[in-house]
Amino acid sequence: MKRYLLHFVLFLLATFCKAQHLTVDILQQGNSYTDSSYYDIIKVNNKFWICGKYGILKEIDEEGNIQNINYPSKNLDIYKLENINEEKIIASGDKGTVYIHDLKTKTWEIIEIKGYENACFYNLAVDEQNKIFVVGGNSKIAHSGKSIPNGFILTSMDFGKTWKKEFTNFFNMVWCVKKNPYTGKMYALMYTPNKTYLFENEEGKWVKKQKIGNSIFHEIQFTDKTNFIATGGWIGKNGRIYSKTTKKIIENSGLLWSRVKNENYTIFTGCNGNIILENKNGNTELFETKLNKAFSIYEAIFISPNTAYAIGSGRTILKLSIEEKNIFQAKTIN
Repeated sequence: MKRYLLHFVLFLLATFCKAQHLTVDILQQGNSYTDSSYYDIIKVNNKFWICGKYGILKEIDEEGNIQNINYPSKNLDIYKLENINEEKIIASGDKGTVYIHDLKTKTWEIIEIKGYENACFYNLAVDEQNKIFVVGGNSKIAHSGKSIPNGFILTSMDFGKTWKKEFTNFFNMVWCVKKNPYTGKMYALMYTPNKTYLFENEEGKWVKKQKIGNSIFHEIQFTDKTNFIATGGWIGKNGRIYSKTTKKIIENSGLLWSRVKNENYTIFTGCNGNIILENKNGNTELFETKLNKAFSIYEAIFISPNTAYAIGSGRTILKLSIEEKNIFQAKTIN
């Protein structure tokens, strides 16, 4: 009798397991690639700000209510948003333009950096001393045009009043600048045809550290003092998730634009409505969202342990809901 009971328990353990399921609600999307793309999303107080093409700036709450944010728009693309501190927000845009918003006074400052009228400020970061790093290259690249990259890294120590050029390279596009939160050091991803390199800031000098891979790597995040995860790939082809020890290929996801993580899940955003969900055991699954066009999903942000917003091209805003489900797999145990 005990033997049969043990077999029954083993049968249950072997046939019931947890599987992750992603439900995608389309809160908004356009019908054309000419519709405003949403490029970045951050949390501001208890809501979320979204920036994008043509200078679009919106606010969304956890219930999905969307409204415009009034600011002195120049109708130029805004690529990146960041909290400088608890009181100030910075946004970097096209044509050498930076916006700084004071949350207490509700005022805006527009900064136009001379000499960068034909440049896009594609990405930015702020270190522990409130030093601002703005990176990018020629505006034509951000608009899918062909051009010499002419990449650069600019820094400011006085909230954008003055700027210093720390790096420039005729052939490198600087896609990303990122702080390692475990060390405070700053890093950048630089792309030159068919190769992406990781650079480290060493007392104001940018030093090449290693080759990441033979494709565009758009984002990098750090998991401890020395290890990182970089996301990239090729548009319309396979996505890539690279670390120092592993190389993971996500077939047919397209270029992976971003990565966001909480205690239980990691979300990667890709092309053609693709969302890649990874659990804490490292298992990944691709979910394709049927959109009006093959819109890219550029960024995501968790709004609760099991819920996230994802934004992308064609005015796309998605609400992602994750749940664990028991699945039954019939298996014979002898």
